[in-house]
Amino acid sequence: MNRWTGWLVGLALLTSAGSVRAHEEHEHGGGASGSQPATPAPVQEQVLTGEVVDVFCYMSHGPEGLGSKHAGCAKKCISGGLPVAIRSGDQLYLASMADHTAANQTLAGYAGKEITVHGKITEQGGMKFISIEHVEGE
Repeated sequence: MNRWTGWLVGLALLTSAGSVRAHEEHEHGGGASGSQPATPAPVQEQVLTGEVVDVFCYMSHGPEGLGSKHAGCAKKCISGGLPVAIRSGDQLYLASMADHTAANQTLAGYAGKEITVHGKITEQGGMKFISIEHVEGE
């Protein structure tokens, strides 16, 4: 499986119907086998600056899915519920809010623009993720 296929599989899992649960329903225990996953090291709040992108257009259109010329389309896609990310340098960070809610409503107005966010960054299986505490300037 190449890097992009892994991203698309991950995105499909993130956007599958029924996969999103409210924080209150979210369980932090072991799986059905009863085994506990490794406890991740504590993560400090970090600052990330980059462009808000809709992942579908970014992955399917390449450079044409970025920037101010694509902002209107990106805003529609993000507002419509497609995965949202922040592209910083050559890295893409899937985004969610720290309270376990989707970042779409918060980030849609910034589509195609560079912003700075504060949150916790994690990486697993080659995917990078930011859990946003707050957007600078809000």
